[in-house]
Amino acid sequence: MKKSVRFLILSGGALVLGFIVGVLLAPVLFETPEFASSTSEASAPVSIPDVVGMSRQDARREIESANLILAAQWSEYGEIETMGTVSRQDPPAGTLTPRGGSVTIFWDMGPRYREFHPSQLVGITVSDAEELVADWHLYSIGRSFVPHPRIPEGIVIGVSPWEPGSLRVMTSVRLLVSTGWSGIPFFVGMAQADAVEIAEDVRLFAQVEDYITSDDSLVGRVLHQNIDAGESFVSGDTIILQVGIVDSDWGTGW
Repeated sequence: MKKSVRFLILSGGALVLGFIVGVLLAPVLFETPEFASSTSEASAPVSIPDVVGMSRQDARREIESANLILAAQWSEYGEIETMGTVSRQDPPAGTLTPRGGSVTIFWDMGPRYREFHPSQLVGITVSDAEELVADWHLYSIGRSFVPHPRIPEGIVIGVSPWEPGSLRVMTSVRLLVSTGWSGIPFFVGMAQADAVEIAEDVRLFAQVEDYITSDDSLVGRVLHQNIDAGESFVSGDTIILQVGIVDSDWGTGW
């Protein structure tokens, strides 16, 4: 057999043998590539935690630790026992949502009306009164000040509004506070006995004079004083207080 023919036969055999070997060994030598799923761990859904009953701060931390976002916080009226805690949530606990999803919480701001006893605020210090307002879960809008001839500085002498029993939660409470008094007291409008007592307390001598009036409601009350309120004085000074009386001859004719 010629060398060229023998070469062709051997070459062809080698090619056939190589093809067969390649077919047999290809699955072993070359593994099928694995493609990552489009739903990776980072985008896998998470379960919304149960935050009902928690404070708003704790609820936020719990939601954010679950890779979620606190979208909004809404208040609603509820019970005094659960005031300040989360009353419900949306979506509800256990709902599956993608990471980065949003959660809305609703927190209990307590009942619409709160107990309110304004008479208990009068006669105590302003700081104690504000603490009592806070204990009733109401809001203080601030203080107004006015001088008072008998009530010491810092004592509550009035409250607004005056609605004994209960008060709507959004209604703010304002306290009227005494700044005390310096100088001559303001006697006009006081009953005679009270005016004389106050004058003695501040070491003034009260000289009472009659002042005829036709108004029965003014009888026995100070209608005029000869020294203006607030004027300075020396211990032992005399002040003239004109007190209303009804003249027995008033209106009897000419």
